[in-house]
Amino acid sequence: MTRIQINSMEITSLIFGIAAVLLILFLYLAFYVNGLRKSLHNSDSELKQIKQFVTLQQKQLKELSHELQTMTNAAYGVGKRINQLAGQIRELDDRQEEFDLKDQGSHSMQQAIALVHKGATVDELIENCEMSQGEAELLIMVHGQQSDAE
Repeated sequence: MTRIQINSMEITSLIFGIAAVLLILFLYLAFYVNGLRKSLHNSDSELKQIKQFVTLQQKQLKELSHELQTMTNAAYGVGKRINQLAGQIRELDDRQEEFDLKDQGSHSMQQAIALVHKGATVDELIENCEMSQGEAELLIMVHGQQSDAE
């Protein structure tokens, strides 16, 4: 068997060498861990910013949804009111036509009264003003007496 003899200087050099390697490894690990910590901190900051952004977007989406619902309800109300107004306009058109017809009737009535004042007979009123015999007789009785009084 061979015996290895190592003197104390060699052991000291070997221990210093191992210590130096361990120190270098320790420093490398310390810098690496510090880099990871900074990276993790940056990631946490970015994650926090992303969460804030998502929260803000959700809030805006909720507000827009509420505004859309409000506008939809308003549009429905306006449409309902437009339908009501359209119905009222149709009624007014019908009434206007009735008034126009009555106005035409009153014009022919005024024409008949003028004829009565000029001395028209029942037959002339029936023929010229398209009246019934009873209407013509009544008109002569009412307006024919007025022209006699004047």
